[in-house]
Amino acid sequence: MPQKNRSHVNDAWNASVIALVIVLAGLLYVFGAAMSGDSIHLTESIRGAEVFDTRNLP
Repeated sequence: MPQKNRSHVNDAWNASVIALVIVLAGLLYVFGAAMSGDSIHLTESIRGAEVFDTRNLP
């Protein structure tokens, strides 16, 4: 394979990996915030989610 084509393939892989990392970081942030109870509004915005607020229980 000529060097010029290989460079385009490498650029495409690099862009794909960077995009994948950004998407996974976003998902990790959203689900991490939802699971930690950081924001009840965020948890309620997930369809079918049930909110159990146990912070004030004895």
